[in-house]
Amino acid sequence: MKKLAAFLNDYVLECDWKDMALIKTCVCAFGVMLGLTVKKERKKPVMLLSSLIFLVTACLTAVRFVLELSEDDFEDDHEDDEEGFVMRIVAEDE
Repeated sequence: MKKLAAFLNDYVLECDWKDMALIKTCVCAFGVMLGLTVKKERKKPVMLLSSLIFLVTACLTAVRFVLELSEDDFEDDHEDDEEGFVMRIVAEDE
Protein backbone atom coordinates (compact mmCIF):
# COMPACT_ATOMS: atom_id res chain seq x y z
CA MET A 1 0.00 0.00 0.00
CA LYS A 2 2.88 2.36 0.74
CA LYS A 3 4.31 1.73 -2.73
CA LEU A 4 0.97 2.63 -4.28
CA ALA A 5 0.76 5.83 -2.21
CA ALA A 6 4.30 6.79 -3.21
CA PHE A 7 3.52 6.10 -6.88
CA LEU A 8 0.34 8.19 -6.73
CA ASN A 9 2.18 11.08 -5.04
CA ASP A 10 4.83 11.02 -7.77
CA TYR A 11 2.17 10.77 -10.49
CA VAL A 12 0.20 13.75 -9.18
CA LEU A 13 3.36 15.84 -8.94
CA GLU A 14 3.94 15.19 -12.66
CA CYS A 15 0.37 16.24 -13.60
CA ASP A 16 -0.56 19.70 -14.76
CA TRP A 17 -3.96 21.34 -14.35
CA LYS A 18 -5.27 19.80 -17.58
CA ASP A 19 -4.49 16.27 -16.40
CA MET A 20 -6.22 16.93 -13.09
CA ALA A 21 -9.25 18.37 -14.90
CA LEU A 22 -9.50 15.20 -17.00
CA ILE A 23 -9.27 12.98 -13.92
CA LYS A 24 -11.94 14.98 -12.10
CA THR A 25 -14.22 14.96 -15.14
CA CYS A 26 -13.84 11.19 -15.38
CA VAL A 27 -14.68 10.74 -11.69
CA CYS A 28 -17.68 13.07 -12.06
CA ALA A 29 -19.00 11.05 -15.00
CA PHE A 30 -18.58 7.86 -13.00
CA GLY A 31 -20.55 9.45 -10.15
CA VAL A 32 -23.35 10.38 -12.54
CA MET A 33 -23.48 6.80 -13.83
CA LEU A 34 -23.69 5.50 -10.25
CA GLY A 35 -26.38 8.05 -9.46
CA LEU A 36 -28.49 6.84 -12.34
CA THR A 37 -28.50 3.33 -10.87
CA VAL A 38 -29.95 4.39 -7.49
CA LYS A 39 -33.51 3.21 -6.93
CA LYS A 40 -36.22 5.87 -6.83
CA GLU A 41 -37.02 5.39 -3.12
CA ARG A 42 -33.35 5.86 -2.15
CA LYS A 43 -32.60 8.92 -4.26
CA LYS A 44 -33.35 11.49 -1.53
CA PRO A 45 -30.90 10.12 1.10
CA VAL A 46 -28.23 9.64 -1.56
CA MET A 47 -28.77 13.21 -2.79
CA LEU A 48 -28.51 14.60 0.75
CA LEU A 49 -25.31 12.68 1.45
CA SER A 50 -23.69 13.60 -1.85
CA SER A 51 -24.69 17.25 -1.38
CA LEU A 52 -23.10 17.29 2.06
CA ILE A 53 -19.89 15.72 0.74
CA PHE A 54 -19.82 18.21 -2.15
CA LEU A 55 -20.31 21.22 0.13
CA VAL A 56 -17.63 20.13 2.60
CA THR A 57 -15.04 19.37 -0.06
CA ALA A 58 -15.85 22.51 -2.08
CA CYS A 59 -15.50 24.69 1.04
CA LEU A 60 -12.20 23.06 2.02
CA THR A 61 -10.86 23.47 -1.50
CA ALA A 62 -11.99 27.10 -1.67
CA VAL A 63 -10.43 27.92 1.71
CA ARG A 64 -7.12 26.37 0.67
CA PHE A 65 -7.23 28.22 -2.67
CA VAL A 66 -7.92 31.58 -1.03
CA LEU A 67 -5.17 31.03 1.54
CA GLU A 68 -2.68 30.14 -1.18
CA LEU A 69 -3.83 33.10 -3.25
CA SER A 70 -3.37 35.50 -0.33
CA GLU A 71 0.16 34.19 0.35
CA ASP A 72 1.32 34.59 -3.25
CA ASP A 73 2.58 38.03 -4.24
CA PHE A 74 1.99 37.64 -8.03
CA GLU A 75 5.05 39.68 -8.90
CA ASP A 76 7.69 38.96 -11.53
CA ASP A 77 9.47 36.38 -9.37
CA HIS A 78 7.71 33.61 -11.32
CA GLU A 79 9.45 34.45 -14.60
CA ASP A 80 12.16 31.87 -13.98
CA ASP A 81 9.66 29.00 -13.74
CA GLU A 82 10.37 26.74 -16.68
CA GLU A 83 7.86 24.07 -15.80
CA GLY A 84 4.86 26.34 -15.37
CA PHE A 85 2.20 25.24 -12.91
CA VAL A 86 3.48 22.72 -10.35
CA MET A 87 1.13 21.02 -7.93
CA ARG A 88 2.31 20.81 -4.35
CA ILE A 89 1.14 17.94 -2.16
CA VAL A 90 1.50 17.88 1.58
CA ALA A 91 1.47 14.41 3.09
CA GLU A 92 1.75 13.35 6.69
CA ASP A 93 4.29 10.72 7.60
CA GLU A 94 2.81 7.65 9.20
